[in-house]
Amino acid sequence: MNNRYILIGVTAIILLFGSCKKVLDLKPVDQVNDLVLWSNQDMVLTYTANFYAQMQSGFSGPHAGSSIFTGNLLSDITDDAEANSTVYNAYWNGAYDSSNSPLNGLWTSGRWTYIRRANIFLSKIDAVPGNAALNQRMKGEVQFLRAYYYFDLMNWFGPVPIITEAQTELDESAFVAKASKDQFTDFLVNELTEAAAALPVTYGTADWGRITKGAALAMKGRVQLYAGRWADAAVTEKAVMDLKAYALQTSYSAIFANNNKINTEVILSVQSNTDRSQRSHFFDLYNQPPAFGGRGGTLPTQNLVDEYEMQTTGLPISNPASGYNSQQPYVGRDPRFAATVLYDGATFRGRAMQLYNGGQDLTVSGGIIAGWITNTGYYLRKFTDESINFADANAASGQNWILFRYAEVLLNYAEAQNEAIGPDATVYDAINQVRKRAGMPNLPTGLSQADMRTAIRHERRVELAFEDARYWDVKRWKLAVNLFSTATNPIKKMEIVRDAVTGVKTYTVKNIAKTRVFQEKHYLFPFPNTELSKPGNKIEQNFGW
Repeated sequence: MNNRYILIGVTAIILLFGSCKKVLDLKPVDQVNDLVLWSNQDMVLTYTANFYAQMQSGFSGPHAGSSIFTGNLLSDITDDAEANSTVYNAYWNGAYDSSNSPLNGLWTSGRWTYIRRANIFLSKIDAVPGNAALNQRMKGEVQFLRAYYYFDLMNWFGPVPIITEAQTELDESAFVAKASKDQFTDFLVNELTEAAAALPVTYGTADWGRITKGAALAMKGRVQLYAGRWADAAVTEKAVMDLKAYALQTSYSAIFANNNKINTEVILSVQSNTDRSQRSHFFDLYNQPPAFGGRGGTLPTQNLVDEYEMQTTGLPISNPASGYNSQQPYVGRDPRFAATVLYDGATFRGRAMQLYNGGQDLTVSGGIIAGWITNTGYYLRKFTDESINFADANAASGQNWILFRYAEVLLNYAEAQNEAIGPDATVYDAINQVRKRAGMPNLPTGLSQADMRTAIRHERRVELAFEDARYWDVKRWKLAVNLFSTATNPIKKMEIVRDAVTGVKTYTVKNIAKTRVFQEKHYLFPFPNTELSKPGNKIEQNFGW
């Protein structure tokens, strides 16, 4: 680096691992000379926290501070959710270009900075004096994180230039062309294979939250799945299963509970706590119903609600034999529905939700802003902490954001194996494990490959709802033009009218009068004009931009 200094954000140790106070109990250092850093293994260990701090929490929105999504879940730009905000209009309407794309900030933010720093780290770590095994473990951690940064960029922009050599902080001369999709996937798979080989299966409690072999394999499997490398993805996901290090939680809701962060289902998560001076967030403030002090930000749609099957029969509500009653629409549904969605009559914070005309949760009063009231007939329950006190000016949320969990591994395996060879017994076993934990019956036997594909896609939608899966799933399945456009898939709401005399409620599903547009070019975001106009640039603009 030109000034030969590397800034060490040691406070990131507290921010990242705040829930495990023993971890990396090292003295804080504001900055150290480059030569001193790479001659001191403890300082290098501290330095790794800087890379962890760049892992993205969905509770802050994708790339908060550099895009339109700040403070909301990625689901808000899918058919699963609406949002009480006008900042999504440009995205929903497709009204952006390469000069004002909502993701331009991502290109110029920390991703490239930390790829560059990871390259420097990986070029120096082998020579750091001290425990060689620890050096190799740290190398695996940073190699994983470099792949994580690159995978994030690829998901938004498509393949980008692959740069692995150490460069100076301000070096803009070494322009590189974009890699092909296959080249980029090969690179990520190789990175994660090497990382997995260097990482332990587990850590002690003090280091819980660090990247493990299972995390590297889980990400490798996701990369292969997204690339459509079905057979390879199935092998990788099976390797995670064979570690025997993870298990489904008994309770679906317990996976995400603030008091159950260290549990057997979590493979890797972004660490948080409720201290505003550390790595807290404001998910509850943004998303709990306004009658309780929140702002009702992310709002489940009727489209998602209709996806939840009937529990007894395991059939979709569109099937006449399912047992569904349109005038008792919330009775007898998949238990994950009640764990995910706040609906009329659901108990929350000590009372029943009132989501009918004139009900408390649809009424503007007591300082509630009209724009915070749901326009879908639902609020979000998943992830919420009912104990948070909004009257406390210092209140903040501390739930961890789960990046990889075991249920996804099982569903990834089921999808990959089904696409590779069809619905064999292992496919049924994987998906039925997830359904059984939820309290749902097994899938019927004898499904065709196409029918199993439909079942797996359904299961991903309800099991992984609001975990950032839907957006990427629909895009990789090449269904976004149909499912994310209101011309072909209108966003729906539930309207409930309660008779003031009899108390009888009438339920009516209606379309929300809002237009969303998704064209072929929207599968990838455009590269910023500022990047393409640099002298020596070798990046070609994405299709349609």
